[in-house]
Amino acid sequence: MTTGHTDLQTQPSVTMADNDEQYDEDRVIADFLEQSVEEDRIESKSLLVYKMGAIGIGGVVNKKLTMKEEIEALSVESKKTPNFFQNKKIYLDRHSLPTVPTDPQFSGALEHVTKYSAEQAHRFLAMAEVWKQREELRTPTLPQYPVEPIDDLMVDTVAGHYGLYQITRQSNVYHTATAFHKSLGRIIGRMRIESGSTILGPDGSCYLTPLRQLLLGDTIAVKEVTFVDGKACATKFCLFKRTVIENQKIHIGLNRKPVIFGTGKVGIVAEDPSLTSGTTHRADIFYPVDWKGRPNSHRNPCLSMTQPIVLNNSTDLSRKETGCHLDKNCKYTPDVLEYLVALGSSAITAARRGVWDTLHHLCTFREEDGFLKFTLRSTSSLWPPGTRIAIVGAGQAEIISTFNRLCDKNRVTWIPITAKPLGNFNFENLNDPNGKWVYQIVQRAPPILPLGFFEKMENGSNEKRIIKAFYGGLSIGVDGKDQERSGFLGRGKIVAVKFPECLQITPSDSLATYPITLDIHQSTYVSRLATGSFQYPITVGNFPILSGKTTTVAIAALEAAKTHPGTQHIIFVPDDFGAQSLVSRMESIQAKSNVRVRAVRLIDSNDPDEKTHLDYPILLKKFVQEVKDGKHNLEKIIVEKAKEYKEGDIIDDIFWLCNYFEQVRPQIIISKFQTIFSNATLFQFLDKVATIQLDNADQIPQIDLVQTCIQFPSAKYGLIGDAVKDRPSFDCMSLPQTNLAIGWLIQKSVTQKMLPIVTSNNIYGGSINPKIVALIGNLYYKDRELHYEMSQAGTVNYLENRPDIWTNPYVLFPVKILNHGFEHSEREARQLELLEKLVKKLADPPGDHPRVPMEHIGMVCFFYRHAVMLHKAFQDSGVTYGQPEVFHGIQKEILIIWGGFSSFKDTGLTMNESTFMLTRGKQAVFILGSTEEMSNMKADRNRVNWDTLVQMVKENEGVLSAEEFIEG
Repeated sequence: MTTGHTDLQTQPSVTMADNDEQYDEDRVIADFLEQSVEEDRIESKSLLVYKMGAIGIGGVVNKKLTMKEEIEALSVESKKTPNFFQNKKIYLDRHSLPTVPTDPQFSGALEHVTKYSAEQAHRFLAMAEVWKQREELRTPTLPQYPVEPIDDLMVDTVAGHYGLYQITRQSNVYHTATAFHKSLGRIIGRMRIESGSTILGPDGSCYLTPLRQLLLGDTIAVKEVTFVDGKACATKFCLFKRTVIENQKIHIGLNRKPVIFGTGKVGIVAEDPSLTSGTTHRADIFYPVDWKGRPNSHRNPCLSMTQPIVLNNSTDLSRKETGCHLDKNCKYTPDVLEYLVALGSSAITAARRGVWDTLHHLCTFREEDGFLKFTLRSTSSLWPPGTRIAIVGAGQAEIISTFNRLCDKNRVTWIPITAKPLGNFNFENLNDPNGKWVYQIVQRAPPILPLGFFEKMENGSNEKRIIKAFYGGLSIGVDGKDQERSGFLGRGKIVAVKFPECLQITPSDSLATYPITLDIHQSTYVSRLATGSFQYPITVGNFPILSGKTTTVAIAALEAAKTHPGTQHIIFVPDDFGAQSLVSRMESIQAKSNVRVRAVRLIDSNDPDEKTHLDYPILLKKFVQEVKDGKHNLEKIIVEKAKEYKEGDIIDDIFWLCNYFEQVRPQIIISKFQTIFSNATLFQFLDKVATIQLDNADQIPQIDLVQTCIQFPSAKYGLIGDAVKDRPSFDCMSLPQTNLAIGWLIQKSVTQKMLPIVTSNNIYGGSINPKIVALIGNLYYKDRELHYEMSQAGTVNYLENRPDIWTNPYVLFPVKILNHGFEHSEREARQLELLEKLVKKLADPPGDHPRVPMEHIGMVCFFYRHAVMLHKAFQDSGVTYGQPEVFHGIQKEILIIWGGFSSFKDTGLTMNESTFMLTRGKQAVFILGSTEEMSNMKADRNRVNWDTLVQMVKENEGVLSAEEFIEG
């Protein structure tokens, strides 16, 4: 396995006559990167040999010549060489260039990069052809000089012929710089900077290059080049002045990467000191030129992404953020609030952009059942699950699992990675014995919240009051009025605060029109949001699992849209599964009632395909067809554009997005937060937003609510979720970052009694066995008396009719733990054998016992390797199998959980994961695994571990030997 990097040189065999528009970026990147393998082999070897002359300060002063003067100087230089007439001729014959060159004057690195012309690039490459002929450049005689600070050698302007490069790789022997521009990148894409290279000061003085003082991201103008063994080495170059901002704050994430406060950018520490996760520091930050190359796309595609460089940092400054924990007192001031919000916004923006490693890596890939498997040299903290990656020549994928593994004598970490292909992935192009290049790509993220946002909000507005409540300000009572309090109260003081339970509202006649009968808690939430007074700025629904949360949200949106025609109602969901569930529920409700409201689900532009009938791409195609058919009475030019519409064209997509929202005006908009807030065009059409709901708000970051409040200051808010559930997490975030970015929207609202609460204890589990619900209640809802309603519909009661499995008719407990130890190395193969026999036992019983159809059986596992084994064993059998995501929206009469619990010893399973799996089985759940390893798993945040579950099942005669039960 070989690992390489991004900034490598193409062979100079491509001619400048090639058309830039025909530039195949994937192929060029691959060609460009292939040479890194050879470069790594000679990394310790210096190519540029030089001789030291007499001691001098600054060496020879070179007059700054224009391009015209440098061309004329070629004739003078030629007199000293055998090729008397050749130098100038080589230059002029290289390309068809204007006789008189233009010599533009720019100031600063960014201006030089953005305004660098194709003519300048062509002339520099023509001059490089001349330098190839000059042997003396390969062994220059350079003056000795005392080491000077490199800051004194930096320049603002450069004249004459030069190529612009950025330092993208460093080693002890030489540095590597990559061309900024496509025109240079195709010919001399990679440039070596060695200790024998000469750096030119502002006055043209020559100095040896102090390699250790150069930084990643430095912009250089190469003034002279020599070629050794086909490698381009800069013999003279200028270093542009750096953009350094002093006294900035950085916060260190869990992966030890600094996130720059107020920007959301991830930095690199120049000297790599020991930084502690979760700490805050002051630092001076160097911001390299970050040129995107738009709108003309002249950027060299092989130029790696830049990251800010942390030059130095002070001692730990962490103090303010420690006051925002759930059970700590927080003294509210506007300054503290803005600081905490900006820190949380910076952290989540960095996590969502998702680039922690800017290098390209050369890896070999294999495909297993539609997934990609590869290994690279890095650390798993820099390649966490959820990271979007690009594989040159094949397509994009998303990492779903990583593991650390030390596998060589030097203790270098190699990470095995599993990734899920996205979109139109080309599997055939993976079959390259030399490997393929893989790198992380930036994902879209909403803009960061800047300091000063809070002052701009209108005093007394509902949204400003909501934000203040979450950061230690006044709480909001059930009557919508502010209530005095002092920050986040401790456990002792909170007892004395009256619980803000909303007055119950019985279902109205209007709510009776829906096909689902709402209970009084659902009715209270819906009525306060949809028909209640504007004085209720926010209502929080604290509902347990299976309590009809999504149904309540759907009806609240429909009722609000029906009651207030012409208004808009946004529902934010945490993920695509939540969106699909909500759309399905809303379509079902509308189909069975007389309520008709236009709704749309917005999806990300990079989503591979549509999943519901309300997805925007589907509705847009329908709208465009209606425009073609003349149904919207639009101008002729728009009708003509409809006939030419091509999905995927960015300009066309914006045009039709505007037309769709202007003409259709959907009242209900379902979306993830990132989808709406990453598309600024949408906001001009979301101008009549009356209500905003967060479905499953326990899984939505607190920062997203803050940003929504700022964008929509006149809306009423509804948060519905479960205070017991764990919050989502990002593998890269430290605990303080997580507390400030993710927070605890529902739990904090309830435990701190800061907002009006509607509490439900009703569970509508459908046909789930009530003893499973009771088990979950005893584990996670000890302080609440849950009420359960069950409806058995048309299915055999297997617990009562399978005495071969449930042998004691007086203890028909639905959960069985089939204990199987891990004494031997073939345990997984043996457990798969037991699983196959268990399915046969269920589906093919002895005597007249009713069989369990294969379609009624589900089998869930935690790991991809187990999913592959299940696929081979149960493919086309009718059994539903796979990892937990396969079971979203799916329940089976009998569910089998295949363990591997030893892997969760240090992390445990969250309440969300445990309850999700237990509720996938309607009648019964079998768990195959080691009870000892279940008991040894780390407890979740509610201090619940599976040892309690094992004991509860054991008390009901449900813990059995797997081999005796299945094979006995």
